Amino acid sequence: MISQMGALDKNEQRTLLSLLAIFVASILIFFTTWESIISIWLRSDTYAHGMIVLPVSTWLVWRNKSVHKTLLNPQKRSLLGLLFLLANGLLWIMASITHVLVIQQYAVVGLLIGSLWFFLGNTAALSILFPLCFLYMMVPVGEGLLPDLMILTADISVFMLKLTGITVFREGLHLSLVSGDWEVVEACSGLRYLIATITLGLIYAYITYTKAYKRLIFALLSFVIPLLANGLRAYMIIMIGHMSDMTLAVGVDHLIYGAAFFGIIIFVMFYIGSFWKDAVPTPSFEPGAAKPTSSTAVHHYVVPLSALLISLLFWPIGYDQLQRNYSAQLALSEWHALANVNHWKITEAPNWKWRPAFKGAESERLDFYINDEGLVIGIYQANFGNETQGAELVNSRNTLITEDQKDQWRIMKQLNTTIQTTDSEVDLVILESMNNNTDEVTTLKWYQVGNYATNKSYFAKAFQLIKRLTLNTSAEIYFVVYTETHRFDLEQKVRRDNWLASF
Repeated sequence: MISQMGALDKNEQRTLLSLLAIFVASILIFFTTWESIISIWLRSDTYAHGMIVLPVSTWLVWRNKSVHKTLLNPQKRSLLGLLFLLANGLLWIMASITHVLVIQQYAVVGLLIGSLWFFLGNTAALSILFPLCFLYMMVPVGEGLLPDLMILTADISVFMLKLTGITVFREGLHLSLVSGDWEVVEACSGLRYLIATITLGLIYAYITYTKAYKRLIFALLSFVIPLLANGLRAYMIIMIGHMSDMTLAVGVDHLIYGAAFFGIIIFVMFYIGSFWKDAVPTPSFEPGAAKPTSSTAVHHYVVPLSALLISLLFWPIGYDQLQRNYSAQLALSEWHALANVNHWKITEAPNWKWRPAFKGAESERLDFYINDEGLVIGIYQANFGNETQGAELVNSRNTLITEDQKDQWRIMKQLNTTIQTTDSEVDLVILESMNNNTDEVTTLKWYQVGNYATNKSYFAKAFQLIKRLTLNTSAEIYFVVYTETHRFDLEQKVRRDNWLASF
């Protein structure tokens, strides 16, 4: 690199080589986690922006030439940076034990930031605080927001339609107008536009403003505006379809209109933001502190780099040691909580049209029971054993309606309830058949991690972490208890309600 301060001397070259070595070491030591990040960039358009984050962050540092001398001549290593590195290492090993990929990915980015912070020192790290923090945008995160974003899109669309005077009937994410039916699906959530707008908004705020409050306000607007704009976009798409008697905005043009609309929104947002642009400060080049001599090069470069290498290697080695000493139970037995209740007897499998199925489970068990009232229930257990990436107990793919069942079933109702059998909260979900609209499936589902039962994914992960750190090898099970009823069979419904009240 050649800057306004002239060609690099030997010590500055050593610093650059050291920074490059830190980057390479961070990638190689945690290669599997970095590979998971890059693979998501390559296969998903939603997260393709991750490929430009590192180049953009580097460019943001390069354009601020006033900090170059500080960066290339670090005098003191940072203890805070080392503590930050160790904290992220601990976070990574905990996330690895419980297979929480997104936390692992945040942790490896934190490890890279902490390594740079430690080596450059507090003063230099503070001078490039935003470019360092911007590296977190490499993490492909946001899929957990999909359900809430879809609901928000439907809420805004219905509100705008009613405001326009158009009658609309809503059932969940399904909207019915006199001209036709619409459904808010994942592509309508606006997640892709939200992430793109936030990424561009952060860059724009940093290079356009120097005052912290302006940067913060614009960053917040970059989050709020695409949420509202996506609801407005969905409303406009529905209106185009409605006004054209369902001939426009129902095919590929649907996506084209949406992309064009968001392009306009981003342009307008940046144009309005430019009215409050801050003046660019004049770079000042202060004399650098004393540079390390060749005689102290080993102490100044080799020792801290060696300490960094040891700090990074400790975590994957520790994780491998823990994994070697842990092996979960795979066998599934009859559920003792129900087996001990006399009025439930095991029975033959009924001819029901739906059954749960979770991919990736190492062992499964499905038993059917009948009580004194003649109600039949199914108890499904899925044991994910030692877990592998993509086949975990807590995974967004573990859904009641699989890809193959989406055309046959839909969720009618979902809420939390408490059952006596486990004395804990579970999810109550009612499914409706889309083929005849008469069959309903009432399900109760929860995680059973050793002796702990919960319907909260974060609690399940916490229980897993505790159990595995203590080398407790008891099973970790996804439970689904369900019964099928006919919508118009009142007697069946009474039996089902009695079961829900006493289960």
